[in-house]
Amino acid sequence: MQEGLIKTKVTEVSTARSRFLAVSGVILSSTIGATASGLLFAYIPVKLLSLGFEPWVAASMMPAVAFGGLAGCFATGPLLRLSGHARVFMLLYALIVMSTVAIAYFEHPLAWLFARMGYGFAINGVFIVAQSWLHHASTDDIRGKVITVFYISYVVALGSGSFLAGYIDNTGNAIPVLATAFIALAMLPVGLTRLPQPEPPEKMPVNIRQVWRISPVGLVAMFAVGGATMLMQSMAPIYTTALGYGPKEVGLLMLLMQIGLIAIQMPMGALSDRVDRRIVLALVSAGAVVIALTAFATHGTLGLAALILIFAIWNGFNETIYSVSSALANDRADPSDYVMLSSTQMIAWSLAAFIVPATATAILAFMPIQFFMPMAAGISAVFFLFVLYRMRQRRDVEAEEKETFQTVTAQVAYPGDYSNPDAYEDEDAGTSEGLVN
Repeated sequence: MQEGLIKTKVTEVSTARSRFLAVSGVILSSTIGATASGLLFAYIPVKLLSLGFEPWVAASMMPAVAFGGLAGCFATGPLLRLSGHARVFMLLYALIVMSTVAIAYFEHPLAWLFARMGYGFAINGVFIVAQSWLHHASTDDIRGKVITVFYISYVVALGSGSFLAGYIDNTGNAIPVLATAFIALAMLPVGLTRLPQPEPPEKMPVNIRQVWRISPVGLVAMFAVGGATMLMQSMAPIYTTALGYGPKEVGLLMLLMQIGLIAIQMPMGALSDRVDRRIVLALVSAGAVVIALTAFATHGTLGLAALILIFAIWNGFNETIYSVSSALANDRADPSDYVMLSSTQMIAWSLAAFIVPATATAILAFMPIQFFMPMAAGISAVFFLFVLYRMRQRRDVEAEEKETFQTVTAQVAYPGDYSNPDAYEDEDAGTSEGLVN
């Protein structure tokens, strides 16, 4: 018998570089998957129009994505509690593979509609799972940088996929087949990851009334930007194609729209850390109104370069509303409310992302395609007036109480702290074996 045996637990001390490398598999997987998504976002509307379908048919694909995404918001948490992150991640990518294969096999919009619902369900789930993993594996000193790299990589890959689609023959099914290959490739980094499994998120707490009390502007912004952004994103390739431009020009437009997101959102977000965030929200929402009405007034008269510039700026304004309003809501919330706040904002965004494009699709069945522009302008104008009203009703948050601005995208539901409910309750949250200071 051995006496005096002492058991010790050895914890590896890592550097910021090693922690970035540890989470790189999840980021790489999402980036490769975004390339596939970009291919399809450019391919589907152009293909449907080339097959002779009306623009409203192509426009109906985005509400289908958003409806599936709304269901994914509710279903991902229970799936994680049932099977864990790695299995659910693979399951969701398998659903995306099946939806892409359906698009490759069928050439009927009804089949594509159901396929896009499946894609929306899966992609929102992928974001919840990926961010849960990233939050869990990142320590406080790098978490913001990790999420920023994650989102910037996603939007650049999304635009690059759309750009690539312009150089592939779209008369057959080469693009969805290539997209399927990219999705299969995206499974590999996660299949090989050594990251530990985080605890699954708790049941989704949704409380519209409580979020309204915390931040009316933050709540209304989710409804406004969910509708305006997804409306503009869905209509941009359809509108450009209707003007007579080909797949290459559509792909270039969709790539540079994402660059506009980065060019505008990041400096405006940094400005919002220094001034009343509502001033920034008023500026960008007013800018969105002006740019949308300018596009409408100049319909059919602009060259490609001017058209791309308008849509890039417009996208940047919309994306800034999303990220700055999220930061504003966090500024005013107690840490104990963060999970509920993120869950409710995610559902609000998802509802608007479905309802507004669906309504616009029905209206545009009877009106010219360019009328989506005043619809989006009207949403931004209402939000602009609401922000001005709230600025008169409530003082700004003290500078020391502000959260740091976080770069995110309004093109997919942002789970925020719902994906890491322990981040503000456990002093060791964000650390795991081999990923500690």
